[in-house]
Amino acid sequence: MFFNVLAVGFYGLFGAVLAEIPSYIKVCNKNDPEISKCIINSVEQLRSRLKTGIAELNVPPIEPLLLDEIQLRSGPNQAKINANITNAKVWGPSGFEIIDLKPNVKKNRFVFRVSIPSIYFEGDYDIDMSVLILKYKGKGPITGNFTNYKFDCIMKGDLVTLNGQQHLQFRKFNLTLYIGHSAIHLGNLFAGQNPTLSSATNEVVRDNADLFVNEIKPVLENSLAQKFTDIANTITKRFTYQELFPDK
Repeated sequence: MFFNVLAVGFYGLFGAVLAEIPSYIKVCNKNDPEISKCIINSVEQLRSRLKTGIAELNVPPIEPLLLDEIQLRSGPNQAKINANITNAKVWGPSGFEIIDLKPNVKKNRFVFRVSIPSIYFEGDYDIDMSVLILKYKGKGPITGNFTNYKFDCIMKGDLVTLNGQQHLQFRKFNLTLYIGHSAIHLGNLFAGQNPTLSSATNEVVRDNADLFVNEIKPVLENSLAQKFTDIANTITKRFTYQELFPDK
């Protein structure tokens, strides 16, 4: 999940205390020598609201995070795993913790690292698997648990003119996810009629969890980056750059 790329989106609210800024947003002075700590505290204060969204700021919920279709094509003929994962939803990104933040306000550039204790996902699978003497082809639900994840993020902003006024707009976040422990489970194997083969098949899946995760990882990175970019720009679009970053 994440995990949070929103540090800068909310930093855009740190320049001045405006009447329309809600009380749950902690305002920071951009000249604060400990601006990193202030930003982290501000995001932490907002975290509980991010999971379900902030309607008054038009910020959508972080969870569940919807993923595009994931395709897995791996292994030689004697150990083949072909799978499509659709309708995937992810929970857990709102449990993020910012563990390092390096802001460069003058250049509108922010670099940070985030840890995510756990991510849970569920979706639907369509798989054709042949490993040694075990063969299985079928459809059903897939679930996964990922723990101890981290990601690094670089955020870069530009000044744009909207309705004759300058606003800060962020480019799509550059996000790199580092994988911790992963567990994948396929449900409804053999229509529930053969528990022994179902167990053996899921053991093969567990042994090859990295194959699944390596395919899920770029899709998850892209979805997280796009989600947090949209949220940050939704917030910064609400205020002019001068309002957010006053001269004094």
